[in-house]
Amino acid sequence: MNAVNPRGASIVDKMNRFLRGQGIKWCIYGLLVINFFLYFFEEVSKATLVLNADSSWLAWSAMLKTTIDEIGWIGLLLAFELETYHLSYRAMALRRVRWSLWALRFGCYALLFHTVLTNVNASREYLAIEEPLVIEDLCQLPDQGFFYRYNLDYQSISGDNCQSLSSSSPYFEIESQVVTNADGFKVAGWHAWFDLQDALAWIVVVLAIELAVRLQNQNVTRGRLMLLSQLARIGYLVLVVDGIFWFSMGHYLYAFDQALWIGGFWVIERNLNQWRADIDQGKNYD
Repeated sequence: MNAVNPRGASIVDKMNRFLRGQGIKWCIYGLLVINFFLYFFEEVSKATLVLNADSSWLAWSAMLKTTIDEIGWIGLLLAFELETYHLSYRAMALRRVRWSLWALRFGCYALLFHTVLTNVNASREYLAIEEPLVIEDLCQLPDQGFFYRYNLDYQSISGDNCQSLSSSSPYFEIESQVVTNADGFKVAGWHAWFDLQDALAWIVVVLAIELAVRLQNQNVTRGRLMLLSQLARIGYLVLVVDGIFWFSMGHYLYAFDQALWIGGFWVIERNLNQWRADIDQGKNYD
């Protein structure tokens, strides 16, 4: 007979309660807030390096696109959390509550649209590059305000580093005053593609969750429309692949961000599953 370790069993029980309860939810949410600030400081650092006071607001918003995107997703996550866990049917019946949630959602979707539009423009600009720059060496560009980019790493081109950055031509101008070599150009193409389809995959996920929330607001938990709401599963699969790509490219913060957000929306899915089970059991949310 195997002896049971009461202390070990206690630890397992505590872990199970943590995973099934609210502890893991608030842990994920807290990490998402920390993650937002990590992105904010990283993107501000890049933006202040590459841009200046004369740069357009569009240029600044493009450089800060992930920070803006994170604000939109945090707002949506808050709206879903309130609607699927904290607000009762009676509260949702109040017009001011419904309109407040929709105003929050509208603002968040506007920020997400900015991300998609930025990624579409970046892809179009990349595809529009047909000819390399007419230079043989990066040392032709020092002290002219040019930057060298490889795998999203920006470095100012100076007389001291122009030889060490890259010695292989041809060179391509992938952004205004930002150049890279042939390998960097290919990597930039992969980044543009993954950025675009990742943003679209997240839109699929959030629309599927929106559909599930709207249906369950009407006490609908079965049927073809509920099956359509399961499109989020396909979106999650794509997002996992995207996270693997970011990790393989050495962008561990991006991979960490992907895992955290999948975890965040998994929490909402769990809220929905509990909500669905309660509806099926005939519970009233008054």
